[in-house]
Amino acid sequence: MEAHTATPQPDCECGVHPSVCYLLATLLLTSCSTAMLCAAIMTEHWEHVSWERAALAALANASNTALHWLLDEKVVKIEDANSRKGGGTFLVPMNGGIWTMCVSLQEEEVSILLRAGFPKEPLCTNYLADEEDEEQRGDWQHRMQNLSISCALVCLIVLGSAALVGAFGVCKHQISAVLVTGVMYLLAGLFAMFTLMIIHFKRVQRVSTRGSSHGDDNADGVIGPRYPALPLLSAREFTTSWSLELGWGGVALATTTSLLWIMLSKIMRYNPISSMLL
Repeated sequence: MEAHTATPQPDCECGVHPSVCYLLATLLLTSCSTAMLCAAIMTEHWEHVSWERAALAALANASNTALHWLLDEKVVKIEDANSRKGGGTFLVPMNGGIWTMCVSLQEEEVSILLRAGFPKEPLCTNYLADEEDEEQRGDWQHRMQNLSISCALVCLIVLGSAALVGAFGVCKHQISAVLVTGVMYLLAGLFAMFTLMIIHFKRVQRVSTRGSSHGDDNADGVIGPRYPALPLLSAREFTTSWSLELGWGGVALATTTSLLWIMLSKIMRYNPISSMLL
């Protein structure tokens, strides 16, 4: 009898190549970092403007200013001669982005304030379009605001360009394009970090000038004539919000993404993507 020798069967290659997993992880992290940076830049919650009740009452007593609290002490109306004519100055909470500052009130609350003489003005100030606001803001704050806007716009441009270059490098197996994508994400994270630092130092300047009637006399938080509110401006509080934290997370992810793209270019040099997928 002939011995039947069993021929070894080839192993089923069902696993995924490690390089493919690395590529997918790089693309996933790239999408997350891009979304976080874009969301942080485009949202309007970098800082909040509020009014400290105790300090506001003390300053009002010192300057013989009559205050009228509205909306469960959320908004303050300064009682003056204009108030009897249907106008007046209102101290309101606000939330701001890199190039906007908006009133933090709902439509129903605004409609209630309109019956109390709230000025029919735009609820949002656009620093890019409002030329009159440039004269009202201090030189330091105006320069810092322009720098933060410029860095944010450059970051968005670099992110869009990096997405196009990265897609071209992966689809056409261009190692140089993949390497350039890593450098561009590093630049995007750098400009985003500049934006975050500028916003921080702008807040430090505001805090250091608190109590001075000339250091921070912009109209943030004031709706209506600004002059009756000048003695009360030091009662404002500026606090950072979740957009700033989202930006720092985006910077960390963008830096990690940059390293992954640079490593991907080295992997593609010795193991082309076409051989990974086969």
